[in-house]
Amino acid sequence: MSDLAAKDFHVASCQATLFTPEEAVSAVKLIKGLLPSWVSRFDQEPMVLPFGGEVPREIPRLILQSKDGARRCEIASERINLLWRKVSPDAPEPTLAEFYGDASLQLVEYQQFLGARVGRIAAVINRYAEHPEPARFLTRHFCDRRWDDAPLNRPESLELHAHKQFALGGRFIVNSWVRNRTGTVSLSGGSSAVVMVEQDLNTLHEEVPSRSYSDAEIRAFFDEAAREFEVIMRLYYPAEKAT
Repeated sequence: MSDLAAKDFHVASCQATLFTPEEAVSAVKLIKGLLPSWVSRFDQEPMVLPFGGEVPREIPRLILQSKDGARRCEIASERINLLWRKVSPDAPEPTLAEFYGDASLQLVEYQQFLGARVGRIAAVINRYAEHPEPARFLTRHFCDRRWDDAPLNRPESLELHAHKQFALGGRFIVNSWVRNRTGTVSLSGGSSAVVMVEQDLNTLHEEVPSRSYSDAEIRAFFDEAAREFEVIMRLYYPAEKAT
């Protein structure tokens, strides 16, 4: 059975998020004041979602996209998400440093424009690697050999989630989620079976009422996250498996 290492995985999507617990977003204000400086990234017509009455804070009021569909921005009162996704098999992938470096500059610009308090920060990345037997691979990769005969000898699908907390860069206490699972992706020539890995680094929800992240801290978080994602990935999928 073929093995997989971190270098074999492709980036499927990246996300950078700020949580703004007290903000009340105005789509009109953003379109007039902020969108002109972002038009080179989001060159498709903006989507303004009309609502009557009370709008849940987590519902986006303004959605920006690039014409090729690779870049997307979702702005709600509660949060702003910046996203990149791989729109075709041969589409170039940004490095994590490139995506999160650019995203942090945009997010700081957004925070400064509104004067919003940022109470929480998150970064998410999804990767995939083709494999003829992804469920069997995950079983053998993560489980003791005694489970390979039964009950995990013929899995059609498999998921393994791991969560821990640690100090990212020695300064940000974060939740770290790594979700390994089977799946399929549409590649040239049809769908292919893949191993999918989602990595999620986010500051603590419990700190939202009291934290106010500065511009420098926002940039530092995403800089550290980009590096830590690669470190974690190599731990889960080393170039040479330990015997």
